Amino acid sequence: MGEPTGEQAARLRRAGILLACADLLWIGQAGVIAFVLGRVLEAEVANATTPGPDLYPLAAWSFVGLVALAGARMFLQNHALDTARIAARDIKRCVRSDLMRAAARRSPSEEFPASGAFAAHVGDQVDLLGPYYRNYVPQIMRLKIVPVAILLVTLPVSWIAALILLVCGPVIPLFMALIGMRAQAASQGQQEELTRLGGLLLDRVKGLETLKLFGAVGRTKDDIRAAGEDFRIGTMKVLKIAFLSSTVLELFSALGIAFCAVYVGFTLLGDIAVGTWGSPLSYTTGLFILLLAPEFFAPLRAFAAAYHDRAAGLAAQEKLTDLFAEEIGHNDTEQPTAMPVSVSSQGLQTAPEIEFENVTLAFDGTHVFEDFSLTVPGGGTLVVNGASGAGKTTLLDCVLGFQSLQAGHVRIGGHELSAGLAAGLRQRVMWLGQSPKLFHGSVRANLLRGAAPRAEVAEEDLWTALELAGVDTLVRQLPDGLATQLGEDGFGFSVGEIRRIALARAAIRRDAVMLLADEPTAGLDAETAADVRAGLNVLAKGRTALIATHDPLFELSFGRKSLVDLSAVAGCSEAAQ
Repeated sequence: MGEPTGEQAARLRRAGILLACADLLWIGQAGVIAFVLGRVLEAEVANATTPGPDLYPLAAWSFVGLVALAGARMFLQNHALDTARIAARDIKRCVRSDLMRAAARRSPSEEFPASGAFAAHVGDQVDLLGPYYRNYVPQIMRLKIVPVAILLVTLPVSWIAALILLVCGPVIPLFMALIGMRAQAASQGQQEELTRLGGLLLDRVKGLETLKLFGAVGRTKDDIRAAGEDFRIGTMKVLKIAFLSSTVLELFSALGIAFCAVYVGFTLLGDIAVGTWGSPLSYTTGLFILLLAPEFFAPLRAFAAAYHDRAAGLAAQEKLTDLFAEEIGHNDTEQPTAMPVSVSSQGLQTAPEIEFENVTLAFDGTHVFEDFSLTVPGGGTLVVNGASGAGKTTLLDCVLGFQSLQAGHVRIGGHELSAGLAAGLRQRVMWLGQSPKLFHGSVRANLLRGAAPRAEVAEEDLWTALELAGVDTLVRQLPDGLATQLGEDGFGFSVGEIRRIALARAAIRRDAVMLLADEPTAGLDAETAADVRAGLNVLAKGRTALIATHDPLFELSFGRKSLVDLSAVAGCSEAAQ
């Protein structure tokens, strides 16, 4: 994850070429400066009291040329930085989209990273990709072009100066690569600590009430302090390596420039008579070499300065790729497709049949289903019970396309369940889970999350859904009615009240052709459970309904013919039973 697309890679490559072109313009600037100053110095050495009259127009035209080259160089640099910034921003946006799609693809019953850890992945770790692509990647193209060009320009002037640059230049990337391997390992460790710290903080804040009740706030402070200290130590390790890399860079670049300066100085003094291709160095050629030497190391410096961004970016890229590796590989195929004819016509029409044929599904070598077959007739209701681990929740996940089968077929309305069909089907399903999620916001906003995309829901429809769930009186008694703001996770409501509002939210999906419920009455008192069963009975009419539950009273609501004990169905593994 985090690899640029073709267009993004081309944009980054273009940014690197623009940076290289901006640097190459310095060769022209250096030539102009060296030529003018060389003429002035030669006049001084010749004991001329004033510069020759021919120097005035030369200086004027040189000044114009320098300004033009400086303007072009500034334009190219700014354009390159803007191009790299846009590419990095697009890459981060694509990575965040991939993460969110992968998270949405994961089955609700599967293990999910802690909310704080996932927030650190989506926020901090994705942000680390920005400096990597914005600062480091364009430097690669710049590093390939500029030093070679300056070396080729220096070689005809002085082969010794070119040799000095050739020896000192490659030493910097060599040492940076050696240090970079250690830097990447340190960055990985630091990001692990950051993820752990983010998860720890958010989870402890969310559970602060429980911690107070158990008198565990003091121990939690110690845990947070220890996690913060580990993160501080990891950060200092990374900074230590970053400073070491800067020291190596400055040492060798300073040595290279110093060697060139010493060579030019002694040559102009007449102490060294070798190193050129015939004629000795003049003031003009000597100044030209001295002006080019720092620019030879400039791309190397920029490359080294961005090397920490590379270590952090690659470490983040590896973490993000491992986060949802399996789901990310399927993102391109999960585009909602047209629903089967039995599902997709105007309004509520014949609900689709659900068919499991010789399904085999295993987790870590343990079979949940093996050669399992089951059929739910279109418009019918099937209440599935069974011991814990018998595969009730997994059965619902298979209907929604959240599980990859080892063998067998799942058909919806006679059509093979594909990723695209499952994505479209999930837009036409009423869902009620055992632990429904209410979001921070108003009661109205939470109810409207159950509405079909771009569907208009009238106020009367909201109250009808609340009445069906038996929670309309409660909402009317709230300070602002439907506009009352709910706390995070429905804070302020009881478990039963949250379950009823979730049932009302499911009822808002008027165009649904299927009803799925997972332990909808678990942990509820008798009165609330009765209301939930009655509401599900109403919603199941005209839809294909599949309800997983331990509640034996569903037999009274739907009839014994609608009940199936999953533990007794052929194909359910003995381990699950």
